[in-house]
Amino acid sequence: MSEVTITQPWDLAGADGLVAARALFGEPVDHLAPFQSMETELEGVPCAVLRLCDRNFRITYPGNLDHRVAPLRLQLWVKRLDWMGRLVLPNSPSTTALTAESLPAIAAQATVRAPHRLHSLPLHSAVPAHVATFPVLIWHHPLGDRPGLELHLAHRHIENFYRLIPVKGRSVSLTTASS
Repeated sequence: MSEVTITQPWDLAGADGLVAARALFGEPVDHLAPFQSMETELEGVPCAVLRLCDRNFRITYPGNLDHRVAPLRLQLWVKRLDWMGRLVLPNSPSTTALTAESLPAIAAQATVRAPHRLHSLPLHSAVPAHVATFPVLIWHHPLGDRPGLELHLAHRHIENFYRLIPVKGRSVSLTTASS
């Protein structure tokens, strides 16, 4: 299994969010529906692009995305959200594809509203959910060379998450924003 690079994702949003995403990642970004993602490269570096809504995107890119967008002079903002934590649950080589169902504690505690669904969450998809009383974005996409789950939630909820959802036998990585 290749090593999973853990970086705090970037949020790109605003009136020209789609224009900027198209300039960075090409036409395929136009074909993403909300909460769908794609794996791509930016300057030869692998990254993932998740479309949150019409003009808002979340991007896993270890470089300075804000410096790549600044020359475009568009109406948008690009930043790493310092309040957001990221839990990464990569799949181990000995298991089948890691999904929300393969972690019954998450599936039992998480609720989603229609039209979203957590059951059978396809690869390259995300779902906004609530675990207990706090919001969590659950993103199913490749982490290294295997599918895994990436959970985005507020730093202040991480301890509560671990109390509610014990993750045994999994490699769990937590990233925090560095301002």
